[in-house]
Amino acid sequence: MAPVRMKLHIRLAALRPIPPHWLFSGPLPHCPSCCLDIQPRSLWDAFVLDDFLPAQLVPSPSVLCLAANCMLTCCPISLNGFQGREVMADSEPALDSDNAEAFSELGAGVPGALLELDREDTPEMLYMDPINIPFLQDTESTGSPVVLQEDMEDEEVYYDAEDISIEDLGKHFQECIEAVEELERERDQLIRELMLLREPALEEIRQAHGEILEAYRLHAKVELERDSLRDEIRQVKQKLFRVTRECVACQYQLENRRHDVAQFAVYREELESRVSQLSEELSQLRETCEKEKEQLREQLKAPRRRRSSCYLQASRRLSMEFESFVAESRQGLEEQYEPKLMRLLERREASRKALQKTQGEIHRLKETLRPLQGEVSKLLLQNKNLEQQILLIKQKRDEEVLQYKDQVEEMEERLRELKNGVQLQQKKNQELEELRASLHQELSIYKDCLEIYGQLCKSEAKQDQD
Repeated sequence: MAPVRMKLHIRLAALRPIPPHWLFSGPLPHCPSCCLDIQPRSLWDAFVLDDFLPAQLVPSPSVLCLAANCMLTCCPISLNGFQGREVMADSEPALDSDNAEAFSELGAGVPGALLELDREDTPEMLYMDPINIPFLQDTESTGSPVVLQEDMEDEEVYYDAEDISIEDLGKHFQECIEAVEELERERDQLIRELMLLREPALEEIRQAHGEILEAYRLHAKVELERDSLRDEIRQVKQKLFRVTRECVACQYQLENRRHDVAQFAVYREELESRVSQLSEELSQLRETCEKEKEQLREQLKAPRRRRSSCYLQASRRLSMEFESFVAESRQGLEEQYEPKLMRLLERREASRKALQKTQGEIHRLKETLRPLQGEVSKLLLQNKNLEQQILLIKQKRDEEVLQYKDQVEEMEERLRELKNGVQLQQKKNQELEELRASLHQELSIYKDCLEIYGQLCKSEAKQDQD
């Protein structure tokens, strides 16, 4: 019998995420779709579920609803977004025209996705839906071929197949594998380029960090020098304060001595005026005495008969009175003015010595103060220079900090761009892995479809021979 082309229409389930209450190990009282009783059924090891369902989600034993049109028997499995996609299958079985017409009627009456196998450049494979195709498979032999039987009531299974070149499909899969390898090589190359791009940025960051540390060390050194100079200036100021205080004390003592000297001068003037007054009185007394002496001499020159004893007695009395008066006056003056004069002389001598000592100390302090003033002026100049240097260093540090901040921001921006590039590359790699996994799944589906198709062809050939 001549081989005929037939199109295999296999409606697969609408791939949706499995609800959590569908994946369990025990029996359910009712089906969530058709509300019928659910019975355990070992169908999860079939070729579709064995390839697509994740291992951690497969219950044992699996539960499927046995209702004819229940959606729970449609094996709702998520296959990474391959929903509603059509897969090319290639086979040339030897079937008669009656079977071809039956398969065409099945394709017209079954809603869902069709496995179109008439294009050579389509790399996508679709899934199978066992709604109207019951599977009988041993759970202990997972990799054995699946036997198709017609045991559903009031339903017929029709198959339509079309000629597909397995060599073209193999070439296409080989091209996909080569493309995946090329993308992996590109990923490795991009990773190496990323590492090479990150090295200069990290080196610049390390260099900038070293420069910042050097600037901080220099700043700390300058601050230490500034603190030491401040201590020296404080010590010099304290020493200058002590010298100034001593100088002020000496000036105060000098003013006191000058005041005492002025008082001594006043006392001296008073004493001189008193001495002059006493000298005048003494001269007057002398004149009076001389006059009296002259009178007495004149009386003595007179004849002796005129002299009498009374005159002699009067002269003697006056002489004694004058001598006693002079002695008393001299003694009174000595008693009154001699202690004052001695004290004034002693104070004058002490003031003279203190003045000489104070003048010598002032001269010594001036000689000591002169180099200190020069040192203070020098330290003030150094302090001013250091303040200018510190100001320049602060300005330079601020400029360097701003520059380093700009560099760090640029490096962070570059790092963000590199991270974005890496994330994009990782996303591409993930998409490639997903594509690779999907291609592997499609290839496994295609292999299972080919096995089913081969069994169908063999069964048809046996029927034709019979």
